[in-house]
Amino acid sequence: MPSRSRRTVLSRRRRLGLATGVALVAGALAVPAVNAATEATTAAPSSKRLHDDFNGDGYPDVAIGAPGTALGKQPKAGAVSVLYGSASGLSTSRKQVLTWSSRTGVAPARTEYGSGLQSADLDRDGYADLLSSMRSSPVSGYEGRFVVVNWGGPKGLSAEPTVLQGIPATSLGAFAVADVDGDKNPDVTMMGDPYGDDLSEGDGSVLRGPFTRGGDSAGSRRFTVDPDDMSFFRLIAAGDVTGDGIADLAVGSTSTEESDSRVVSLLVGGPGGFTDKGVLKDGQGRIIGGEDIEIGDLNKDGYGDIVVGHSGDSYDSDVELPTKGGALIVVYGGPGGVSTTRKPVWINQDSPGVPGAGEYHDGMGSGLSIGDTNGDGYLDVATGLPGEDFDGLTDAGTVLVLRGSASGLTASGHKSFGQNTAGVPGTAEKADRFGAETALVDGNGDKKDGLVVGDAAENAGNGSAWVFSATSTGVTASGSFSFGPATMGLPATGALFGASTAD
Repeated sequence: MPSRSRRTVLSRRRRLGLATGVALVAGALAVPAVNAATEATTAAPSSKRLHDDFNGDGYPDVAIGAPGTALGKQPKAGAVSVLYGSASGLSTSRKQVLTWSSRTGVAPARTEYGSGLQSADLDRDGYADLLSSMRSSPVSGYEGRFVVVNWGGPKGLSAEPTVLQGIPATSLGAFAVADVDGDKNPDVTMMGDPYGDDLSEGDGSVLRGPFTRGGDSAGSRRFTVDPDDMSFFRLIAAGDVTGDGIADLAVGSTSTEESDSRVVSLLVGGPGGFTDKGVLKDGQGRIIGGEDIEIGDLNKDGYGDIVVGHSGDSYDSDVELPTKGGALIVVYGGPGGVSTTRKPVWINQDSPGVPGAGEYHDGMGSGLSIGDTNGDGYLDVATGLPGEDFDGLTDAGTVLVLRGSASGLTASGHKSFGQNTAGVPGTAEKADRFGAETALVDGNGDKKDGLVVGDAAENAGNGSAWVFSATSTGVTASGSFSFGPATMGLPATGALFGASTAD
């Protein structure tokens, strides 16, 4: 059995429709800080998920969110299902189901538990903890968000979560967990509504770790991203882009004056706060933006790379971009932030070696996750294409895994899966949207990340999840299995099982 070690200050996160996160979340893995892969979260119920070792047995676990789950008479109360890892991998026989039953009857109602899942060791006790974004019902016409924590321990996660104190009332629900000030403690960074009074001094807020089990932080501070531009900051990802051992932030925003605009800004972390490196641009000077963000060192040069998923392809702002059918753009990191020697690279289904063809609304760039699927030391990228059509089925959906290498992200040795792939359980159907969320998780501790796929649209919105193992050749369909809310003992109708994940 792998020896238990303390988690690094940068938690490794994945977005899935299980733990938040599909709602799907895998626990944070113990990996070197420069190789730690992190993922963005969104304010939407179908945001991402993480892997981590919640019970400290040395095997990563995965959390799967089902934010639409009913609890008694309360609709969309939400729930989280946890699969615990072992030498034989992830299994539904080693599970924990979290519903937070004591919140019923509390006003305002607290709903969508299991959204935006992430994991980190907030109280520094050696066990990963699980964070979830939640929604409170309207108060004086305003609908707010807050963050709760289920604490890790030798028996798994605490049944009752704790509300994290100090979250601005006008938070949009997007948050990231990583050490952004270099003190070796995980911090929680969240973005806010630009019109919100309590964030009038800036667009974001950092709660500094370590945290107590009462939900209190060691302090807080505000920060501003491009204060002259009124924007909604709906995406945030943390990772070490500059290679100094301190997490940096990639923040995705939308202009309040141009709803189809997509912009990603880079904030470099440090003891004195963030240094704004400005808006990311490609080699032709075009602004980079999208609907998902992950950070991980794809070429093993010691600098985290920013992977932006641009899954939308019908915006006016996309006219000059190679995003037909959706796309990924990789912005390589360097000591000052963005690399000065490697230009950003766009990849879509019309790129050499990528299977299929770019067709409108395929959604490539959805549900991004980063991990090493074949044990070669290079981080790979999984992306969903939930709008992919095949065999006469509209929006049946697929998942694509691209390889990391010394030269960066490559289509060489790619893997592709759908419900029509041999060995994959289930049957592909119209509007399944398989692959809306993904997570890469090393459930058996062999240093090769398997794949977890969340599909909240499966079975008319009840949702489902698939678990794939990995070998030296990468992810394999052999031995894969699927399950849904009924397996977890949860009400199935409208559960959105697999809408988010955490790793």
